[in-house]
Amino acid sequence: MARAIERIGAYEVIAELASGGMATTYLARKTGEVGFERLVVLKRVHPHLLKEPNLRDMLGDEARVAASMRHPNVVPVEDVVDASGELCLVMPYVESLSLGALLDATRRAGERLPPAVASRILLDVLAGLDAAHEAKDLRGEPLEIVHRDVSPRNVLVGTDGRARLIDFGVAKAARRITQTKSGIMKGTIAYMAPEQLRRRELDRRADVFAAGVVLHEAITGERLFDGHDEADVLIGVLADEIPRLSEAISGLPPAVDEVLDAALCRDPEERFASAAAFAEALERALPPAPAREVAAILARHGAAEIERRREAVRVFLDQPRVEAAPENTPRRRSSSRAIVVLASAAALAGGGFLALAAIRRAAPSPARANAGVEASVASARQAGVVVTNGAIGEAMGERVPARATPEEMKPASGAATGSARPKAPASRWDLHANPYRAREIGDNGR
Repeated sequence: MARAIERIGAYEVIAELASGGMATTYLARKTGEVGFERLVVLKRVHPHLLKEPNLRDMLGDEARVAASMRHPNVVPVEDVVDASGELCLVMPYVESLSLGALLDATRRAGERLPPAVASRILLDVLAGLDAAHEAKDLRGEPLEIVHRDVSPRNVLVGTDGRARLIDFGVAKAARRITQTKSGIMKGTIAYMAPEQLRRRELDRRADVFAAGVVLHEAITGERLFDGHDEADVLIGVLADEIPRLSEAISGLPPAVDEVLDAALCRDPEERFASAAAFAEALERALPPAPAREVAAILARHGAAEIERRREAVRVFLDQPRVEAAPENTPRRRSSSRAIVVLASAAALAGGGFLALAAIRRAAPSPARANAGVEASVASARQAGVVVTNGAIGEAMGERVPARATPEEMKPASGAATGSARPKAPASRWDLHANPYRAREIGDNGR
């Protein structure tokens, strides 16, 4: 059975990944000349939000911030689709699981990530953060980016063993068009720096604190700051004592505690001044595993999910497909087209001469076009063809009712019949759960 292809600009939608409050993410394919094709992720804004006055500016900010970085540990925005009533950000597809999903999988298996693997993942994250913090615009001016939402759900661990930072939708940057309203916190409370919770001015050291929280969780497999509700978590971030990991995890060098102490210091003045300084200290204290070991861990704990995604792509590519008409596009036919249709019906019933005469009399002006319609209708009815009011209205340029009458649904005598197949719904399956701020199955909010 043929499957209808939905296109958004130059992209074919393969499957819906997840839906959030502002947008839905899709896996899609871009095709081009000489057999070019590649997989991408579309972040498609919900249509009802397109009238929001600041929405395009917000998406534009996210696109500009993410596009300003070209680094192997950052997932960039590659394109923006703003046409035909659609607004989408386009990002490269990364075959991966989020770090949150990977940690959940290891917990379910009764395991933890090896500390060296956790170190490798966090060093990749810190490299991506440093690239963001040091990013400049095309004029060479610093963008002063602060991610503000570094968390396991915003880190992708790829099948190539490389970790990547995603989702700059709430990033703070110089020269953003939109600004955060006073009193609004953006990010995930359990990973926010104390100054962020207190709504103070932020710099890159807020991301250093968040990365320290992620490192602690990656090593232990448990959240550092947890509680029954957000207030409980907030108090933990501001006041709870940070446990020393070397006392709880055998074989972990005590130097790791010193690194975490410096990363998680509540006073930003005493914290690592940059992601690069954090990375340098971590690499010395906890030498990282090679990328192939990270890939092996992902293959062991995420093989079923990765294979399920690959199979979904294979099914899409192997199915016969037809082009789908864009959704919510009203049917439009010119009066001249309707005259031809009515005249053709008359011709099939034996009124060929009158039908051809009506076609020749059709003119672009409304009055002459309507006269031509009336002539065609008369010819068709004289020939015994059933001509409905709906068809006449459409010929006159009126909108055809969405629901046809029983009479309108009857085919003309001798006409070919067939049944239209409904559009098959896009299959849902977890890509890399929250890509782009979408909750994934089994993620427990991470």
